[in-house]
Amino acid sequence: MDVLLRWAWIRRRTPARDIADFDAGQALRVVGFTQSIGGTVKVSVGKGKQIARLRQGYLRLAAGEAPVWNDARGGRSATLQAPFRLKPAAKKMRLARKFERYELVTGAGTYDLAVPSTTAGGSRDVTVVGSLLRSWG
Repeated sequence: MDVLLRWAWIRRRTPARDIADFDAGQALRVVGFTQSIGGTVKVSVGKGKQIARLRQGYLRLAAGEAPVWNDARGGRSATLQAPFRLKPAAKKMRLARKFERYELVTGAGTYDLAVPSTTAGGSRDVTVVGSLLRSWG
């Protein structure tokens, strides 16, 4: 994959480059999964039981604006309130192995958030998200 990107003169994103783009005024969108941001959606699994559904969406980070979670389907969105803290969660992602799960602690409560990780074990997107959320307080 890296060879194809180099042949097309496309540079791979880095956390430093993303943070520099953000500082220059560019809004960032980080793809992720959540069960709890914007309210829990329950799905029936039979015999009267319901479970919280994992929803795909993105976290929009823009300078001067509060971070906003938008669902990919369904039109749900939620504006997050400062202060923010991102903590690794004990639970792993079952169906999305290339994502790492975190607890997003906000002024309004604690939510789950899963963001893409790199194959080498470190998460690039969580580096950017954590750094930018700390800038809000």
